[in-house]
Amino acid sequence: MILTIGTNDTLASPGAQLDFYQSVIDTMGREAVDGFARFFVIPQVGHGLSGTNYPVEGDGRMIEARPISNDYDPLAVLRSWVEDKQVPGMALEVTGGGRSLPLCSYPAYPRYEGGARDSASSYTCVGR
Repeated sequence: MILTIGTNDTLASPGAQLDFYQSVIDTMGREAVDGFARFFVIPQVGHGLSGTNYPVEGDGRMIEARPISNDYDPLAVLRSWVEDKQVPGMALEVTGGGRSLPLCSYPAYPRYEGGARDSASSYTCVGR
């Protein structure tokens, strides 16, 4: 099972989705859930998994607001898992618009470690 939610989704509450997934973990245990599910929370995107980044970075500096690519295809990830037995990692790299950024399966989240802010290699997934 691949679940995906954008933090700016106004049709399906991101908070409710997080609560649901956490209740599944609480009921079944992390190891069991990791055997069949991934839940990716995508910052700054809406219900159609599209959006625009905020024009302020984490240090408070202004940056260019650009469309967020929705090249991420959860169906392809699921198909590879089911049909080809390619278990997805707890972190995926999403590319598009000249950028590559990480997706971390909940409850992990991407932490900037230094380097190019538009490169997935500049982040690590933490919080598991």
